[in-house]
Amino acid sequence: MLRKFLHDRRGNMVMAAGIMTIPLILAVGSAVDLTNMSRVRSELQSALDAASMQIAFYASSGMTNDELQAFGNQVLLANLGSSIATSASPPILYYHGLITEADGSQSMATSLTYSYKTLIMGAVAAKHGGSSGKTMSLGATVRARVGDPACVYALSGTASRAINVTGSTTITIDGCVVASNSTDPESLYVGGSASIHADCAQAAGGINATSGLTTDCTSNRENAWIAPDPFKDLPEPSAPALMTNPAKSDPTVAPGRYSNLSLDGTKTLDPGLYYIEGSLTIKGTITGSGVYFYMKNGGISVNATASIILDAPTSGTYAGMLFMSAPGNTSDMKFNGNGATELNGFIYSPSGHVEYSGNNSTASTCLRIVADTVKMTGNSDMKSDCTAELGGREALVAGPTYFSK
Repeated sequence: MLRKFLHDRRGNMVMAAGIMTIPLILAVGSAVDLTNMSRVRSELQSALDAASMQIAFYASSGMTNDELQAFGNQVLLANLGSSIATSASPPILYYHGLITEADGSQSMATSLTYSYKTLIMGAVAAKHGGSSGKTMSLGATVRARVGDPACVYALSGTASRAINVTGSTTITIDGCVVASNSTDPESLYVGGSASIHADCAQAAGGINATSGLTTDCTSNRENAWIAPDPFKDLPEPSAPALMTNPAKSDPTVAPGRYSNLSLDGTKTLDPGLYYIEGSLTIKGTITGSGVYFYMKNGGISVNATASIILDAPTSGTYAGMLFMSAPGNTSDMKFNGNGATELNGFIYSPSGHVEYSGNNSTASTCLRIVADTVKMTGNSDMKSDCTAELGGREALVAGPTYFSK
């Protein structure tokens, strides 16, 4: 009986077909799983990209990182099919914050993980004690290029009308931008009969401008990323020896440390650092080249009758810096423009307010204003090519965002 069974060839085709069916089923199952996994991964990546761009749009809105992450998760789930969004373990988006690189460029990254359960092979694996799923890990990076140089730049993150251009004002900013870090709806305001022309205007919040605002860029940018203070790493100069305040009749003034300095009469300032404790008042006809004023704890007042022609140093640690306030110095800097005015260099007040009034005698073509808040009136004309006058120093803002895989 045994010998007869072993030599019987009937039914062999059925057995062979059955055996061959097993790898065929496995191959088809693997193909189905791989196709579906690819579809799910593509859907997850598209939803993550959409959520990342929405986070990027609100990155400078004042929302905390936790709030941005929660908001991103809402957008993520809204862009996913119900089978993924309502699964037992829906994907979770992680927001990794906004990073500024050494070159001034910025980036923000997001990621997610999702436990994908395979349709066919998972069931086979689970039946034999293996894993029934696969963990998918995806990421997205949004970057902002280093932006354009700014001629007028407000650093405040919250002030209403951080840049305020009003009155019968005509301002021409050639080849550089006007920018505000404030997230307020009226972050940059141009009102009344004011007229301002710039290469472009951008704000972390909103721009409220009359027809007086004209720019050369394709469109002005609202909700732009906030760039860090471009001069935050400038060191505080060492305080030199205390000097006696000059008399009105003195024709020249030497650099040094002064307390409540008043410049009246006709004077020439020798090149160097003028370290001011208290206030600086300018009343007379004042000229100087290679001068740098450091305001330790007071403000600046330029009288309406004053005539000033001042140029910043063109080399050294403080190249391009004309007036600079210490961090935390909230005193105002007020430059009245009734007299002849020619200021070439940066007016930098990271915690204070700058008011600048130009007039028909203003020739401050290489003037730059970087302050907590800025108000401009009168007539001013600024140009972009000031490499020589400013020692190559620029105040760069955040550029447009783009995906970087």
